Amino acid sequence: MKYFLAVLLLIAGFTSLAGKRRYRGEPRTEVGLMNNVVGCLSHKDSTGYFYLFPPFDSLWALVMHPPDRSPEALRDLNHLKEHPKSLLQFDPMYNHQIMARFLNVLTKGEDSGIHWDNVVIQRYELSKMIPNRDLVGYNRIVPERFKGYLFVRDVVGRLTFCITITEIQKINGYFFGGQVINMLEASTIEQYLKKEAEEQKYFEWLAKSRQIDSAKSDSVKNGLLDTSAVTLDSAIIKRQALLGVNLIEDDSFKGRREVVDRRYYEGKFDDEIPVKLFVRYMKDLRTGKINAYDGLYKFGDQVSYVLLHIVRSDDGKWTMEDNPPIGTMELELKNRVYTGSWTNNDNQTGYDVELKQTDISASKLMQLEKILDLGMVGRSDETSVTGKKNKAAQETKKKDDDNKRVKKKQEDVKEEKPKKRARANNDDE
Repeated sequence: MKYFLAVLLLIAGFTSLAGKRRYRGEPRTEVGLMNNVVGCLSHKDSTGYFYLFPPFDSLWALVMHPPDRSPEALRDLNHLKEHPKSLLQFDPMYNHQIMARFLNVLTKGEDSGIHWDNVVIQRYELSKMIPNRDLVGYNRIVPERFKGYLFVRDVVGRLTFCITITEIQKINGYFFGGQVINMLEASTIEQYLKKEAEEQKYFEWLAKSRQIDSAKSDSVKNGLLDTSAVTLDSAIIKRQALLGVNLIEDDSFKGRREVVDRRYYEGKFDDEIPVKLFVRYMKDLRTGKINAYDGLYKFGDQVSYVLLHIVRSDDGKWTMEDNPPIGTMELELKNRVYTGSWTNNDNQTGYDVELKQTDISASKLMQLEKILDLGMVGRSDETSVTGKKNKAAQETKKKDDDNKRVKKKQEDVKEEKPKKRARANNDDE
């Protein structure tokens, strides 16, 4: 009897603890769980991620009081009763690798240039998991488990990353779990697997040559490689430097660049015409060096921004040419200020230029990014809406002035005729 009461108290304690550890608003769909996982990554919320997983005590309560009490189910559950430690792997309180991988994915993403606070879900592809021998009976309390690939888009960096994810579990109509394993820049599963194989090859070589701890080159778990402890960029650089072999790399990666800085300037042409300039700095993912630029500008009363082809020479001089090539700016940058000239390519007329770097809001920055990425640009020789209105107003004013002059001339002629008649009568007299 005492033993029975002790078991009841133990279960009650577990149930109470489970209530405290419940993640608020457990999702009823896998989409909701995916949003929670990405939300934790985006906000670097390790606490929220911890509570996405089912605690051991809740799982044990389901083993002891299963919803299915058929003889077959009870027979399968006896295996879990004999091996309760097998349930600890799903609880981050006991399986510290769950949180370690989460933190490693965050770190690897930052080292790869991802902007976590600007990441959105692009898509995901999941498949059902098959219980292994160590988890006989687990399907009686967790009938559905999934693993797969989660694709996220870095809106600012304009890159797509693939995150391998496992142990998505449906328990009593709610979805729990979502262990993130590894992350690589890839837009398809095939591309991810190709890069994963290269990464694994490097880790195997590194483990043999340096005799590092096996935890640094973790093996495959549930068909998904955990290699998040080393960053993608460093892996590529070290493969080239240390291995000295030509590994397979796709053509799209060879010419791929990453935006690393954005600068906004305001100033004037000839101290009169207002100008706005937006410049982006990009680095080569292979070398890690800044080697390309692009940007936008507009001046006067133009409505649309104009796309710029930007080149920086070795001596620090900047050439920014309109696309299409209507005008060209030749500038020097010193103390956050561009100075130089803008020249019309046809008639060689131009302006003096002075533009100062200015801080702008994040919303304005995103707007300029969108204009540049989507190509919503115009031409520097286009007449703006305001210019068209001014031109129309000038033409109307000119017509009115001409009409007034004609009307006045006609009135003057009418007034002159009686005067001529009066002079003629005086002469007759």
